[in-house]
Amino acid sequence: MTRSGRDFSQDEGLGSPSLSDSRSSAETDLRSRSGTGRGESPYRDQSADSRTHHRAQEREPSQCPDQSDLKMLTDIGTFRALAFEDLARYGYGGDVDETRKHLATLTRQGLVRSRTRYPELAVYVTLTRTGHQLVCARGERGNPSQRLYHGFVKTREARHDAALYRLYQQEIERIEHMGGRVRRVILDFELRQSINRQLAKLKSLPDADQVHVKQQIAQEHGLTVVKGKILLPDLRLEYEEPDQQLAKVDLELVTSHYRHHDLVAKSQAGFAMYAFAEDAARLRPAMEDPEIMQGILSL
Repeated sequence: MTRSGRDFSQDEGLGSPSLSDSRSSAETDLRSRSGTGRGESPYRDQSADSRTHHRAQEREPSQCPDQSDLKMLTDIGTFRALAFEDLARYGYGGDVDETRKHLATLTRQGLVRSRTRYPELAVYVTLTRTGHQLVCARGERGNPSQRLYHGFVKTREARHDAALYRLYQQEIERIEHMGGRVRRVILDFELRQSINRQLAKLKSLPDADQVHVKQQIAQEHGLTVVKGKILLPDLRLEYEEPDQQLAKVDLELVTSHYRHHDLVAKSQAGFAMYAFAEDAARLRPAMEDPEIMQGILSL
């Protein structure tokens, strides 16, 4: 997916929007619960004193959250950043006030932090280092190989990371409907790190050998070489089928910026493709192309 958009404000004491039009008042309310001064703009850069306050928070021991909060913290860590609206929808049954209350508590405890994306003023949440440590120690770790993250590595990618969570929710519903169970979530850069380490060793080989070894590397990771490149999905779900056999599905979040040859390549790689609703209409002509064997599903 093309990852773009304006940058974010500095980290804030969580100012999460409601799903209604009263976005600013909701954010101001949450910030006041999190100890932020009443007169401050919810989008202004933090002062040095405020940043020092957050660092002090992260060093303080936190009370262990309840199971619902631990589940939410685990989901945030799995996808690196989640949108407030999705946390409310999937974590707290759409109850915005309840979500705001829980996130404000977790912010005070130094377990999560937030950023606001402009111009739409969408709020995204990530784990702090303390939150990451707590989830690793006490969270729902059904699979110890599941990788967890904290912090905004590239702030412009938060919308993308958060959208993958919605994609995940759709796929997990399908898998569980078939009687399966998701065991592990793998993001694209986890695959990329593993593959790049192996590809770096190919430079000393003859070209013919590089092609052969690249095919082997792709096969080891359950991937496909298309036009000389190992294509990576945005998201991979490893799951257990009803007969306890292990399986996987590779998912791609496409946008209107994708060109026809990009979509064809993703289809040839066997990825299940999803798109934002606003992009799906622009991509519809490509969906009718016989080279693109899988439809593009709308998020």
